Amino acid sequence: MGGFTVDPDEVAGFAERILTASQEFGDRMLLAQEQFPAPLTAFGDTPTATLAYDACQGATDAVMAAAGALHAVLEGDADRLYLVAFSTQQTDDEAGGLMGGLLGGST
Repeated sequence: MGGFTVDPDEVAGFAERILTASQEFGDRMLLAQEQFPAPLTAFGDTPTATLAYDACQGATDAVMAAAGALHAVLEGDADRLYLVAFSTQQTDDEAGGLMGGLLGGST
C-alpha cells in the first residue's frame, strides 16, 4: 500500500515564504494605491478629460479590488499551511508516543 510523508518543517518553511510574499505584495499594493489614479489635470483640459479620469479611476478601483482579493488568498494559504505543519507535527508526536508505549519504550 502506497503512502506519502509530510515534513512539518518544510511545510512551515513554505508557509513562511508565502506569508512573506503576501506581506511584500500588500506593501507594494499600498504604494501603488498612492500613485493612482493620476490627477485630473493629467488628462488635460479637453471636454473628455473627466471621462478619461473617471475611466482611470474605475480601472484603478477594479485592479485594487482584485489585488486585495489575491492578498487575502495568499494570507489564507499561509495560515492553512501553518495549520497543516502544526497538525502533522502533533500527529507525528502522538503516533510516536503510541508506538513507544506499544514497544515498551518511554512516552
